[in-house]
Amino acid sequence: LPQVQKVMPNDTFYFSIVRDPGTLGESAFSYFRAAAPAFRASPSLDAFLASPSRFFRPGVRGNHYARNLQWFDFGLPEPSAPAEIPAILERLERVFPLVLLAENFDESLVLLRAELCWPRGSVDSFAHNARAAPPRPSRWRARRLRAWNSLDWELYSHLNRSFWRKAERFGLARLRDEVARLRK
Repeated sequence: LPQVQKVMPNDTFYFSIVRDPGTLGESAFSYFRAAAPAFRASPSLDAFLASPSRFFRPGVRGNHYARNLQWFDFGLPEPSAPAEIPAILERLERVFPLVLLAENFDESLVLLRAELCWPRGSVDSFAHNARAAPPRPSRWRARRLRAWNSLDWELYSHLNRSFWRKAERFGLARLRDEVARLRK
């Protein structure tokens, strides 16, 4: 952040997007398999999730792709105690006043438009080069992915609650109407 702030105006509006680690983990396993030794060493995602410590070694080059990827991408410090997590996430929210949710992308675009004070009709959305939505992961797999990526789960849960508080302030009925207009 300090490096980015050196080249950006002081009033820059920073935003980002997060995804539920219960689904992100499957994509990460597929996408980063060649880059993450922990994923390469495992015959399958289910084998990895059954015993991640069998494959994962912290500090090994590329293994940052295999655990808490979003936490890493935000540049957040590894907490030494769980009690540190809320303060870390509060600091993150001061930098990113809005974090979009991949699972609620249309709602996210509406809130982003409002935060940026853009007029209605200034945001369009269309799928391009998108894969067909994969089937939802099994409950076992989603639970294991969230547990393995526990910092990402804390991050996502916190930002999800924050997102929906913003949506309530915006007005849920108004949000539904604007999402319908966006989709139209």
